[in-house]
Amino acid sequence: MIKDFNYTIKYTKTEEIAVKECNKIEKIRSRLFCLGLIGAYSNGSSFGSISYRYNKNKNSFVITGKDTGEFPKLSANYYSFVKKVDYQKGKMFCLGVNKPSNEWLIHSYVYKLDMNIKAVIVINNERVWDYMFNNEALRVGFENLDNSEVLDKLYENVDPFLNNSFFIEGHDFSIVAFGKTLSEAEKSLYNIVKKVLNL
Repeated sequence: MIKDFNYTIKYTKTEEIAVKECNKIEKIRSRLFCLGLIGAYSNGSSFGSISYRYNKNKNSFVITGKDTGEFPKLSANYYSFVKKVDYQKGKMFCLGVNKPSNEWLIHSYVYKLDMNIKAVIVINNERVWDYMFNNEALRVGFENLDNSEVLDKLYENVDPFLNNSFFIEGHDFSIVAFGKTLSEAEKSLYNIVKKVLNL
């Protein structure tokens, strides 16, 4: 679970929103939940999240809600809409029935990389993390996630669509995959898992 890094969250409680986008995410989330790549630890703490860009010309996105990892299936009530992130002022504006996953910040960084990125998946898995660590995959330090330019620097000379995954050092075995579609982000993740399992 990635913390909010002292951002002020401006949350407006509303009825369920963006049901169509929530349903698209849910198809992917259900599969990842069954694989144990999204879920909850024995202490009840959730891990893993998925988001989908809401408007192709903006960095707003729909994301799985906070503390929802334990549930096999989510209705639109368990999703949230991140409307805007003000990195300079340290504020995030969101709305919905539920607040967004604590991992919303890393999702926002990824969307900021390229307007063609439409989906982001964050999972937590020690075996996958170890594989990426030992095979020199792209990485960012957890301590650097308070810098909104951290991914811009990571991908400064790297094509994000040819290298659409990275892992986070120093916290909870977090892995991030993304793509131009939800399917592309999911495929990127499965390609890594297959290598781990030698399939």
